[in-house]
Amino acid sequence: MKNIEESDNFMNVDRISTLIDGIFAIAMTILILSIEVPIISGPVSNKIIESSLNAIIFPFLSFFLSFILLAMFWTINHRNMQHIKRIDNVFLWINVVWLMFIVIVPFSSELSGMYSNFILPHLIFNLNMLAIAILLYLSIYYADNKGLISDAMEDKKKKSIIRSSRFFIVIAMLAVVLSFITPSGSGLIYLGVLFEKFF
Repeated sequence: MKNIEESDNFMNVDRISTLIDGIFAIAMTILILSIEVPIISGPVSNKIIESSLNAIIFPFLSFFLSFILLAMFWTINHRNMQHIKRIDNVFLWINVVWLMFIVIVPFSSELSGMYSNFILPHLIFNLNMLAIAILLYLSIYYADNKGLISDAMEDKKKKSIIRSSRFFIVIAMLAVVLSFITPSGSGLIYLGVLFEKFF
């Protein structure tokens, strides 16, 4: 049985994992709500429908990119949480702030998709991604240094997770810089994360 000190300062891992899963499910679902089926007034033809769909290409691309990135963030976090044996208050709040930036993604995604030719919307989106990447790294870094990670986790796997988190930060920083150079193309840099993940 846990003593009073442990119960006051530590939380069951399942509780924060459930919260994370729920917030990700909501955020990933809300993403598609920013894309509305075009309403066509007057005569309808295939050409008119095609023209209307062309108007939502960038919002749809923004949705696709954001959905994939959120899926990757969730996957990394899920793998991290499998090796967390307990959660203290600092680790809890790192994750709560991290979730706040996750919830912002539908907004920053819709903004960058709606105003795809402007710098500021893409800058906001990429800063959003950068904050998520930094907090994800900070979470595993803190857990490692405070002994919150299970001893059963191999050092090789731990180093791999930390390396991937750092790589995500670098990619997001490059995306922020590209926001000023080629706004609509800045999101392509995130393909590097997919490349690193699968190759």
